[in-house]
Amino acid sequence: MKIGEIFQTIQPIPVFPVYYVRIYLPIDLTMEPMNRIVPALLIFLFLGLSANAQHDTMEYRHRPFQFTFLFPPLSTNGVDNVNIVNDFSLNLFIGVSGGVEVFEAGSFINVDRYYVRGAQLAGFGNTVGRSADGVQLAGFYNVNGTRMNGFQGAGFINVAGEDVRGAQAAGFMNIAGGRMEGFQGAGFFNIAGASGNGVQAAGFGNVTAGRNTCFQGAGFMNVADDVTGLQAAGFINIAGKVKGVQLSGFINICDSIEGVPLGVINVVKKNGYRKLGFSVSEVQYANLSFRLGVRQLYNIFSFGKPFGPGSRWMYGGGLGTELGLTEKTTLNIEGAVHQEVWIANPATGRFLYTDRLNLYNSARFLFGWSMEDLVSLHVGPTFNVAVGHSNPDLGIEAWREIPPYAIFNRTSRNYRGTNVQMWFGLQGEIRF
Repeated sequence: MKIGEIFQTIQPIPVFPVYYVRIYLPIDLTMEPMNRIVPALLIFLFLGLSANAQHDTMEYRHRPFQFTFLFPPLSTNGVDNVNIVNDFSLNLFIGVSGGVEVFEAGSFINVDRYYVRGAQLAGFGNTVGRSADGVQLAGFYNVNGTRMNGFQGAGFINVAGEDVRGAQAAGFMNIAGGRMEGFQGAGFFNIAGASGNGVQAAGFGNVTAGRNTCFQGAGFMNVADDVTGLQAAGFINIAGKVKGVQLSGFINICDSIEGVPLGVINVVKKNGYRKLGFSVSEVQYANLSFRLGVRQLYNIFSFGKPFGPGSRWMYGGGLGTELGLTEKTTLNIEGAVHQEVWIANPATGRFLYTDRLNLYNSARFLFGWSMEDLVSLHVGPTFNVAVGHSNPDLGIEAWREIPPYAIFNRTSRNYRGTNVQMWFGLQGEIRF
């Protein structure tokens, strides 16, 4: 069932001739998660006033103009207004018509049973039972039962039950029940049942269940089936197939990607890069690392034991890329930064304690050999830079140098006594 099918004109409420639309939320638990999200979130109101709309048929008459004084049936079309399509329609407060061919304006609410072609303006809301072709502008909401071709602009929410070809802009939320071809911009959230080269931008989140989303930009989250272009979010991106870039402040998740994910944590299900490594070097005699992302660009998370007291450790992270040389050999180019940390040191009085800035920065060029499908050996030269605050008055522990030797060693004449040393090293690693 399409989302547009939820809009159905029902029956009059006794005493006062009010017609309304019942909103169904057809959630099939056998559907894919993305296809369940859209109908579940499709919520909204329809308030339609009419004096004679017992049957939703396409039998209507045409007139050049109508004016509604306050509300139906106080109209130049009388009690038959819901069956008449007007070229021009003006409504002092609430107006109901069969449709509009050119222009409609109302100070509060406009309701059209069938369609609108041209422009529709309302101080509060516009409601169209079926399609709208042109422009809808309202202070609070626009609702179309089926498609929207053109532009919807509302202070709070826009809803199109089926396809949108054009643009939706709202202060809070936009909903396209079917295929969205164009642009959705909202202060909070955008939802589209499918996307055809569409663009979504929202303050909080975007959701689309279909293919070929060109761009999603949100302050917190994006969810899409297929992305051809860019997904950018402040916290998390979720997608099926991605051809392009996922950019997030924290997490990227996708089924597969032709491109690169850029975030703190990047999870790619099918063609992702996931390696657990154990390495040794002239600085750390034991280091455990985890690489996550894709071969073209992966993140490195590591924790190691440098030489020195038993409570002295290092944690860090970095970026890397893997180049295939032959079927069995690779070259990994990596850059990583580590900070000294003290664990369970009696002198600090804390379990975890960072005494001062004492960084170990390393650029690595590691040649790898695949021994089996899940095991590889890597070894290669490194270029290293250590940056530390050497003033003994800064912390509890005396400053401990990281380099075993230096080809460059300089200490600044500042209060912190910032020391910079450079040297070449060697690293060996086994990865699983």
